[in-house]
Amino acid sequence: MKYNYIKATMIFCVIGLFIPGFTAILLVGTQLFLDKLGMECTNIWKSFWVFSWIGMIALPILYFKKLKKKETETHDKLKTYLIFFNFFEYLFIQTALSVFSTTANTLCYVSDGQNGIELVFTAWMSLPILIIFSYFFEYHTETIVRDK
Repeated sequence: MKYNYIKATMIFCVIGLFIPGFTAILLVGTQLFLDKLGMECTNIWKSFWVFSWIGMIALPILYFKKLKKKETETHDKLKTYLIFFNFFEYLFIQTALSVFSTTANTLCYVSDGQNGIELVFTAWMSLPILIIFSYFFEYHTETIVRDK
């Protein structure tokens, strides 16, 4: 029996509708922590964007290669792999796409009450991308679920 990547990702996407604020807080909290360590705020966001673009592109490739190497896996392992993939890809896409809707100066120095709200919208934009990846994984891998 093949593993149903699409169903598992759809469940993640339902959860993903409600967690973008938490991941935005995680990103802003990380930025504040690095700021306390002496890094300049705009450089932190520029680093986040570079790292997230690299991660957003590399993670699906690495995940697909891992799935292609595995002919059979347990349901639990595939579920765990997909949860980690979806979460980190969600976070990478959320961060990477925010470069189109804000600037590092706005995120760091503008106090209009909207700081970081762009991260919520870009997180929601990542959900259809995760579904597309799941379709790809579903139809281009031979990963079979093995009974325990």
